[in-house]
Amino acid sequence: MRLVPVLGAAALTLALSGCSLLGFGTEEPAPEPKKTQATQVAEVDKVLKALKPITGDKDSVPSTKKFFSTMLDAGYDPEQLEATIDESPLGNDVPSKMFGVRTDEGCVIGEIRSGKATAELMQPTESTGSCLFGEVERPKGVEAPKGEKRDEDGDSNGAGHLPGENINGEDDPSESPEPVESPEPSEDSSDGGDTSGEAPSLGGG
Repeated sequence: MRLVPVLGAAALTLALSGCSLLGFGTEEPAPEPKKTQATQVAEVDKVLKALKPITGDKDSVPSTKKFFSTMLDAGYDPEQLEATIDESPLGNDVPSKMFGVRTDEGCVIGEIRSGKATAELMQPTESTGSCLFGEVERPKGVEAPKGEKRDEDGDSNGAGHLPGENINGEDDPSESPEPVESPEPSEDSSDGGDTSGEAPSLGGG
């Protein structure tokens, strides 16, 4: 009589185990919803919409000053704005205007070329948090972000090294060996060869 409840309990356990193996009866935590691109697209579209007053002219590139004033009028803060210079380092006209707009979602980086603006959302640089590299202009009063300064007692933080300076901050003789001079020829040497038993120097005169 005792076998019946034991067998019943075993059968129930086996049935539950089978359900678990088949994926029934188990509640796994729902995966966190992935961040959609809707917010990112909205950020880009917002910037492109703000740029409409300075786009449309295929024959000219808007100046950096014009870009700043347009974006400020659209409600952006000066600290959010970056743009490339109006001329090349050689004084030539530039074919397009690159810009960066820092938002809560990242950097909206784009270009105005032939009267059309294009942009995409990207992450800011890790070293300074800026959006653009190279010769960059910012609105008046906005200072360029600075990277970490070199610690004399620590890492170089990307700073260059002087010749002969070890990357760990110590002088390394192997990096700057002393110049080796050629030995002077012996006065006792004759045309018959060197009687000292040493090989003759190739640098002797």
